[in-house]
Amino acid sequence: MKNTSNKKQPFYFDPFSKGLSVFLGPTETELMELAWKKKELTVKKTLFFLGNKSDRAYTTVMTVLSRLEKKGFLFKEKVGRSFVYKPVNDRKTFLKERVATIKKCIKEF
Repeated sequence: MKNTSNKKQPFYFDPFSKGLSVFLGPTETELMELAWKKKELTVKKTLFFLGNKSDRAYTTVMTVLSRLEKKGFLFKEKVGRSFVYKPVNDRKTFLKERVATIKKCIKEF
């Protein structure tokens, strides 16, 4: 997938985290990993996929998916009475863009 969003994606960086959490908060990481795996999500499906291991409320999942959409990482479309969220980029492209930004910052430092 290619970033077709005209939004400038925010850049979050926590060098003390591990994995994708270097670039996203913990709940954002969990939901983005799920979005890349499942290709599309609704709030209800997300809660189902998270299963009993999650204590996330419906409104929490809805808020985080909405924020990921506003940040340009997901796009949403209305299907019936629900919003369907899909990743703007695949995981590899997301990481490639983040690493390129870090390299650019170091180079210009």
